[in-house]
Amino acid sequence: MRAVLLGLVVLVATEAGPAAAVARQPAFEEAELVAGRVLALSEAHVDVPTRDEVFTLDEEMRAFIEPVRALRDPRQKMYALIRGLDERGMFSLDYAEVTRTATRTFHDRQGNCLSFTMLFVTLARAAGLSATYQSVDVPPTWTYEGHVVIANHVNTSVRTGGNEETIVDFNVRPYEGGHPRRRLSDAHALGLFYTNLGAEAMLRNDHGAALAYLREAASIEADIPAIWVNLGVLYSRHGRYEHAEAAYLRALEADDKEQSALANLALVYQALGESELAAEYRERVQSYRERNPYYHYAVAARAYDEQRFGDALSSLRRALRLKRDEHAFHSLRGEVEAALGKERDAMRSYERAREYEDAAAARARARVAFQAPTL
Repeated sequence: MRAVLLGLVVLVATEAGPAAAVARQPAFEEAELVAGRVLALSEAHVDVPTRDEVFTLDEEMRAFIEPVRALRDPRQKMYALIRGLDERGMFSLDYAEVTRTATRTFHDRQGNCLSFTMLFVTLARAAGLSATYQSVDVPPTWTYEGHVVIANHVNTSVRTGGNEETIVDFNVRPYEGGHPRRRLSDAHALGLFYTNLGAEAMLRNDHGAALAYLREAASIEADIPAIWVNLGVLYSRHGRYEHAEAAYLRALEADDKEQSALANLALVYQALGESELAAEYRERVQSYRERNPYYHYAVAARAYDEQRFGDALSSLRRALRLKRDEHAFHSLRGEVEAALGKERDAMRSYERAREYEDAAAARARARVAFQAPTL
């Protein structure tokens, strides 16, 4: 699941600036931000699914899970569940950036990683398995325009006997077990569900629905940064910059490295005439970019696409100085070197890419990872 962090995130490099400006205090409390009274938006058309509706099983789903429930061994239960979903065509499903309830995902066979994970956890628990949510910290990516996309991927951990756990991961990319992961409470997963709905409503320009969904998310798990980032964008779009500032500061209270909040605060302070604060926040974003190898990789990829192979190689060297064991960096370097006619160097880079990719795969196997979509 990629958290949809909306808004125009303009990352501007700045020279060494003036002394740090005095940070402003939020002008509004959480209750005011989630109420959204100053926006005067209509929510009459919004049907917010109840918390029970998000996870409910209908009759067809209960009939589907009944044979699995009859098994005693947890490992057999899990593989029976996976086989049953595979026979339904659930692993040839359409991956769509639309968040659905467990029931809708089961019948539509469409959704994002959060939708599929919520469905799997719901079915696994109904079958008597111990299944929990996990957040996986996958590397950030950057768009061509320099916008950072922080990916908050979610999968599930299933206890299959003794100290063994199996990771079931619904993703369009292969699961890599080396990424940091942490357990999520059911409340946090539910908060992510409503946050996604809010972000998707914003993309449809349905601001009343966005506010309703984000309010529900905050009532369940207020320390999800994306709730406040999206509320900040909503207030910014309506010219309520002090409300937007308060929302972005709340996001930073939850995670002081939240890049979309930092970048959007620079825009807000510029709009409010606080030029020193705007420059300070731009510098913080720039510092993050320069220290992040995946930013330099994104710059290299763009340079390669534009056939600026010398620039691409320079950016890849910077990326590799920061992280030597990322196979994608070596693979792109091989492509760049081949384009420059450096065939011997390209072969060495491709070989390093394979070595690091094989090492990552071995780490994933050691974690007893199960890559569900390939069944």
